[in-house]
Amino acid sequence: MTVPYSIEMEQTYENFIAKCPHCQARNIFNRASDLHTFKPIDFRAVTCQTCGGCFNINSDSINAPHEMLLSDCYSLIDGKQYMQCVLSVAQAYEVFFSRFLHVHLIYRAFAKDGSHDLPRLNRLTKRLHTRLRRLPFVPMRDLVLKLIVSNVAPASLAEAEASVAALPKKDQKVQPVQPQTIEAIPDDRLKALLLHLQASKINKLRNRVIHEACRPTLEEANCALVEAREILFGLTDRLRLGFAVHWYISKAGR
Repeated sequence: MTVPYSIEMEQTYENFIAKCPHCQARNIFNRASDLHTFKPIDFRAVTCQTCGGCFNINSDSINAPHEMLLSDCYSLIDGKQYMQCVLSVAQAYEVFFSRFLHVHLIYRAFAKDGSHDLPRLNRLTKRLHTRLRRLPFVPMRDLVLKLIVSNVAPASLAEAEASVAALPKKDQKVQPVQPQTIEAIPDDRLKALLLHLQASKINKLRNRVIHEACRPTLEEANCALVEAREILFGLTDRLRLGFAVHWYISKAGR
């Protein structure tokens, strides 16, 4: 007997949602608890949580994590969950910062290195993760801006290790990039995106939501989402960012 596919599916950062072709029930499969994987689902046999029937799911989103977080915000706005929308938008920025630093300092260096030293790559990735989790929003943003304008680009794992070791710790202040330094960038589109990123006040709105229980308006939530999409999607394209290390291994020139 042929196992049917769900023809109504929806993907979010946390969940894969699919309508059962047997009983039409809406199934929410959590990626961590139910599917036990964070890789995109290109094929998976699942069991309906209502009728127990078996069916297949596929065609998962392959967007980067920050893009999926922003896409999830539309349903939050539809449900008038403006506080959660603001928190998700701010989280998308921080996820983008972290992934950019992994790509810029490690993945591209690993692809250029040519040693295929995966244990060394894994150790360096853990070291960078440990260093970054100590940095709040503004220092991490300043660090990203600094690396872009100074064109720091390690060409080997040895250079990557030195760059990661030189990153500031939590109690060390990251010097902000002056606007005139960004203005000197010859790429007008990149310059505009970086200035917009530097001027964003999403961290302040997020802090008001967390520390003051501020309830944002629809306009504030919409403005935050539109701004984030313009900045983060624009930078992803302009900086030619892929977010999986294998994407860089396949073509060292990326």
